[in-house]
Amino acid sequence: MKRKYVKPTLDPKGKLSSITAQTQGSAEIGTPSDIRLKSDIEQVGVAANGLPLYNFRYFWSDAVYQGVMAQDVLKAFPEAVVTTATGFMAVDYDMLGLEMKRVH
Repeated sequence: MKRKYVKPTLDPKGKLSSITAQTQGSAEIGTPSDIRLKSDIEQVGVAANGLPLYNFRYFWSDAVYQGVMAQDVLKAFPEAVVTTATGFMAVDYDMLGLEMKRVH
């Protein structure tokens, strides 16, 4: 059975509203893109779709990546954001026409 689409919204603290989180479920699709999982964040540009691009590290890695923050994507392209079973947001880069890159 197909679920009704509910546009994701942020509460005042920048988290997905409880209604949104319940609707999105625990799909494990997309790339972990939640700002709460990243460090050494530096904006380095803007993508063609208007989203800010950042260089960053995941807390569990020394590698530097370039990509987007789920919190930015949620505001502009909510359909490209899911909440994982762990409560963090992930982004479907294909829906954005972007690719996360490893910088070094």
